[in-house]
Amino acid sequence: MKEKLTNNLGLKLLSLCLAIVAWFMVVNVVNPLVVDSEEVLVEMVNEDILNKANLTYEMVGKKTVTVTYEVRTRDRYKVSASDFYAYADLANLYDVTGSIPVSVEVINRDVRSLIEGAVTVKPGVVRIQTEELQKKRFEVVPHVSGKPESGYAVGNVLVRPEAVHVTGPVSAVGQISSVGVEIDVAGIDADTSGSSRVILYDANGNELESLKNDVALNRSEVDYQISILKVKELTLDFQIMGEVADGYRFTGVESDVRTVSVEGMRSVLASLSTLTVPGEILNIQGATSDVTVEVDLNELLPDNISMAAASATTAMITLRVEPLEERSIQLNTRDLVLLGSSEDYEYRFEGDKVAVWIRGLPEDLDRLDVGSLTGLVDVSMLSPGDSDVEVEMELADGFELRGSDLVRIHITEKASESESSQEGGSEGTSAADSE
Repeated sequence: MKEKLTNNLGLKLLSLCLAIVAWFMVVNVVNPLVVDSEEVLVEMVNEDILNKANLTYEMVGKKTVTVTYEVRTRDRYKVSASDFYAYADLANLYDVTGSIPVSVEVINRDVRSLIEGAVTVKPGVVRIQTEELQKKRFEVVPHVSGKPESGYAVGNVLVRPEAVHVTGPVSAVGQISSVGVEIDVAGIDADTSGSSRVILYDANGNELESLKNDVALNRSEVDYQISILKVKELTLDFQIMGEVADGYRFTGVESDVRTVSVEGMRSVLASLSTLTVPGEILNIQGATSDVTVEVDLNELLPDNISMAAASATTAMITLRVEPLEERSIQLNTRDLVLLGSSEDYEYRFEGDKVAVWIRGLPEDLDRLDVGSLTGLVDVSMLSPGDSDVEVEMELADGFELRGSDLVRIHITEKASESESSQEGGSEGTSAADSE
């Protein structure tokens, strides 16, 4: 077989070339008719018929048809798909099957003269599915992304118009959960405005890009205005009202929130440094135990001020109330200080100790330095003789003297110098006489 193929190979190739040349010559001389075809997109006409019936449609299957025609060989290259116009008239819709006949026209006059015989189209019909048309109103929700300049926060965001209308098949409109715009505020520190593209979202917040060609919006963009607010840190100022019950002491405030971040206009925030929690809320009148209050901080804000997004909005505030304890302390009577004493009298206490009662918090009493305490006795109104008196003392803040045992004091008049000398002389005479 190899020998047969390669034998006289040159003559065989020459014969092939001559045959091809002869074929081209015949074609050019004879110029026979050939059947050719083009894929042409079908256009739907008279759509207003369905619109008036509040219907929309979707084509089923291919949106193109094959247009077949006859043309001379040498003119074949002159024909293209754009020379044909294929259309389906919705007025001819057959409701049972949803089919519409396809018509085709040769729109290029020059090409029309080249085509011989009839132009055919396959398939001869296209099919559509009709569906009720829905028009629905959606509020435009602004979605802000990015962070403003440090120390600033996003205030009010306004969009105009506030709503748009979406028109399309019920099945398509039903997929839309919300409509919004996305606005980037990264790095801005002043009020800003602009326009943004309207976006359709599903129930999970994902953009429905596939519906762009299925529904129509009355506005594809909306305008927006954003106010940028100053952010400031305020310290909570606790104002306490009332007095605790006798035998108890208010010992301080504990709160899970000490500062809050607020936002507002610079002019309003300039005069603020604290956020006051008033005494009407923090009332300890007659309390015998801790008082805990949950406070809504939003209710305490001045007008035109609001909480920053990341700030706490409630605070759990505890007003600590602790019971006091009384303890008896023994003082040395020799260390008592006399107030209002006279140089004409001599004073002497009966006994070495006297008890005083001091009230305070247990932990404060544990740290009390008894050696530093000084008892005071007022003798300014006392005359010679025996008197029972109470001990007083000055105590540091946090301590209260509740009373003391009565201590007896002996007061006598001092002898005058003349009396002392006379007594001394008498004793000398007596001593001489005895001698």
